[in-house]
Amino acid sequence: MRILFTPVAATATPLFHLVPLAWAFRAAGHEVRVAVLPDLAQAVTATGLPVAEVGRDYKIMDGVIASRGGHRVIEAPASEWTRSGLASADGATSAPPPADQAGLADLRNAAMAPLVEGAARMTPDLLRFAERWRPDLVVTDSMVFAAPIVAARLGIPLVRHTWGPDVMRMISQPLQGFSDAGDVRGQWPVGLPELYDHHGVEVRNDHPLRTVDPWPTSLQLPGMTGRLPVRFVPYNGAAAVPDWALDRPGRPRVCVTWGTSTAALAGDEAFVLPRVVDALAGMDVEVVLAISAADRVKLGSLPDNARVAENVPLHLFMPSCSAIVNQGGTSSLLTAACFGVPQVMMPQTADNPFNAANYNASGAGITLDPTRATNDEIH
Repeated sequence: MRILFTPVAATATPLFHLVPLAWAFRAAGHEVRVAVLPDLAQAVTATGLPVAEVGRDYKIMDGVIASRGGHRVIEAPASEWTRSGLASADGATSAPPPADQAGLADLRNAAMAPLVEGAARMTPDLLRFAERWRPDLVVTDSMVFAAPIVAARLGIPLVRHTWGPDVMRMISQPLQGFSDAGDVRGQWPVGLPELYDHHGVEVRNDHPLRTVDPWPTSLQLPGMTGRLPVRFVPYNGAAAVPDWALDRPGRPRVCVTWGTSTAALAGDEAFVLPRVVDALAGMDVEVVLAISAADRVKLGSLPDNARVAENVPLHLFMPSCSAIVNQGGTSSLLTAACFGVPQVMMPQTADNPFNAANYNASGAGITLDPTRATNDEIH
């Protein structure tokens, strides 16, 4: 078969969640292509998968930051999703009261506007590519709104792929039970129904046949139809394995990481890694800072017990770690969980507070408020 993958081009992290499945198809003898906006093409090439650039260049993350009114953090550990009535800390979902529905619609439209714009730029080229290559199956990130249009136009089976709690189903398509029954167009972000209309595709919620879901069942939002649970396979990018990662250290190794999305969305003023490093400086542990080159320059001098693993994928050294301090991002959380590494989560933005609250409730981690946590609490 020919399988077309369409990851969202916000950061490389959503792409990484698709890579193990794409390589599994290749190993089984199928043909694979990964279609992305130009901004993500280099990251796809680095995975060894063949890439097809589609659409005009558009930096989705820049659009997301602009839609939020600039860099912003969550004011408290309670999640934005909870405040919007989408889910409580224990994962239960409920419709918001009528007075809150207008605010929920505003949240949906602001949050989804960059994704709708990305779909508008991507759809014509993606359609032309699919017409020429003729895939037998499309596997898409739930945030790529162009894929259902192309699959429906060409009669290709569509499978959705998640990489965390299925908030996209709750705040974009569909908002089941949050508006009048049958009002599909009213549930979708502004501009998306019109994009479907433009390409002659019916506006409906059931385009995907199944949803491949590596997020743990106990942490997933309820109500997902056609769910196909799969084991999470950690892949955080390609790099050489550092020598120090091959052996168990003489003292406990603590990974500290912050994720690319959190760094971009929260901004420099919310960067708390220096405080975390300071809290761990006096402990008999080895601190490994898994960060980007951009974040490295914000740290300044480091204590003797710390080393920097710049752009080193987490899965290459996580088995040697005794603990991890992270932001509650899906990739960091799942990678650490896969290797049984205890987690301290300090969520700041996006769905991270929701992830951390639910993981904490499972008993597998600890959540600290990054705006209030003291050195004693961190260590």
